[in-house]
Amino acid sequence: MLNKKENYSMHDRTRRHHQEREHHAHRHGHYFHKGRRRGGESRVRRGEARYVLLDALRDEPKHGYEIIKVLEERSSGQYAPSPGTVYPTLQYLEDMGLVRADHQAARRVYHLTETGQVELNAHAEEVDAFWAQFKEPNTSAASQAEIGFLQDELDHLVRTVWGGLRNALNRDERETIRRVRQIIEQCQNEVRRILTEPDSLTENKE
Repeated sequence: MLNKKENYSMHDRTRRHHQEREHHAHRHGHYFHKGRRRGGESRVRRGEARYVLLDALRDEPKHGYEIIKVLEERSSGQYAPSPGTVYPTLQYLEDMGLVRADHQAARRVYHLTETGQVELNAHAEEVDAFWAQFKEPNTSAASQAEIGFLQDELDHLVRTVWGGLRNALNRDERETIRRVRQIIEQCQNEVRRILTEPDSLTENKE
């Protein structure tokens, strides 16, 4: 059997693989997700949330839940701040005179003040940059389909490797494990080569 150090190393590789998948999914939006992701508060830099909330009030007054839903819908589900972020920030904005709150049907409804509009206009570039990260890439339907096939193949590869290695682990077949690792490393190197030298594919075709 593998010793504890080797076993941890294999689990660590699995963890890194899932982290890399999350990173690519994060970059490519819903193409790598069958469902919409909630949260995404890490996308907001320190102090940026206040301007995003001001922007949510640009068109009309809203209560806190409406603000959250507007932000979630506008970001295609990738940014849905928690109430624990929204309400303290709204209170800060109210204290600064950037928003005004009144009660309607037992709810606090927030209005953008003139001072808040001036502040929002002053930080328009920051707001535009924030929303730009949620724009979908100009990708054709054929490329989107290829991305879906790629994700399926990656999932299948993970199942094949770990499902097949179970018997090798039980029999302590270190040579088999080493050969599988080498093949995976070769595959990674080839993928890196393709991604860093995309023109090589065109040259080969010619």
